[in-house]
Order: sequence, then C-alpha cells, then structure tokens
Amino acid sequence: MKKPFNPNDFDTILSVEDVAKRFKTLLSMDFTKVSLADELIKLNYEVISASYEDKKHKNISDYYQIEVDQIV
Repeated sequence: MKKPFNPNDFDTILSVEDVAKRFKTLLSMDFTKVSLADELIKLNYEVISASYEDKKHKNISDYYQIEVDQIV
C-alpha cells in the first residue's frame, strides 16, 4: 500500500552546528566581519531563529543553537 504524501515529512529542524559539521569552511570564519546569514544562504540554508543577531559573535560555535532551514 502506498503511503499518502505528508508535507511534514520534509520538515527537519537543523541547527548551525549541523550545517557547520557539513561545511568545514564555516569553522574558520570570523563572524564579526562576515554575516553568518549570508554565508548560510550561499550554502542553501537560511536562519529561522528569531534570536539570531548578525555579526555579534566571532566563532561559529557561539551560534550552534540557532535554527536553520534548507532552502529548496
């Protein structure tokens, strides 16, 4: 029997930490000089957390809890 389409099957919550593990170049960037949001967009991700503050922290590890979504 075929399973009915459920759009919620495609919703997965990702964090900046998840994306950083996939794209190691993010680990060496200074995010007080470049925008994390802009860099994520280049990788087809967007910030969805309301608590995100651009260029506030230097290290990506300070943004690990920020939620992102893949751009499709």
